[in-house]
Amino acid sequence: MLRLSIARIPVAVHWSFAFIGVLVIRQFEIPEVIGFVVGVFIAVLSHEMGHALTARHFGAKSVTITLFGLGGLTQYPADTPLTPGRRFLIAASGSAVGMALGGLVWLGRNTDVALNMFSFGRAVMWGIVVAGLFWGALNWLPILPLDGGNMTWHALEAVTPTYALRIAKGLTIVTAAVVAYLAITLWDNTFGAVFLVLIASQGLRIPERNATARPRPRPTPGDEESLLSIFDDGPEA
Repeated sequence: MLRLSIARIPVAVHWSFAFIGVLVIRQFEIPEVIGFVVGVFIAVLSHEMGHALTARHFGAKSVTITLFGLGGLTQYPADTPLTPGRRFLIAASGSAVGMALGGLVWLGRNTDVALNMFSFGRAVMWGIVVAGLFWGALNWLPILPLDGGNMTWHALEAVTPTYALRIAKGLTIVTAAVVAYLAITLWDNTFGAVFLVLIASQGLRIPERNATARPRPRPTPGDEESLLSIFDDGPEA
């Protein structure tokens, strides 16, 4: 587990983040694989910093970031007093930053500087575009615990706080089923469909705010015993 601090926000990078390189190792040479992972790291970290800085701006304390094989997670204490509107903005800010960064790199892909880069530099750019722009856009699907699912949940809280999470979970099931079906039938992407279903299954485990607290301690970036344990509690963005 690599640990660092950015803008006084603790960041932990789990060893599984390197798994991203395995996904593209057959498509690139080794230097390009490393460049792609670096680009994804920059994009995902920027995404999570968007969440973290927005949460801290709204008064959240002890904000932490964890990067791992499935992406990233920003956490802050569950008792932070936040309105639904502020929770919505925290959820939206991550993908907004990622897409802005990825969009700028995408627009600059045909400039003289970009075209004259070595393959490593071009791979870094491609990693930023894929993780920042493309994944950022997909992240706004109304599927919990993705940003879009959280945005839907918190928007509904302003209208029907009692049933907001239940409705968001219902939309998660429907959206995940439709997108997974399209992934298999139109794009022949079984891996993507399974990955999406796994993500949605984590979103369906989000407890109601008034649910009885679990006896186990709240996970932190220092919890290395179970990577998926970071999904067991909230809030998260």
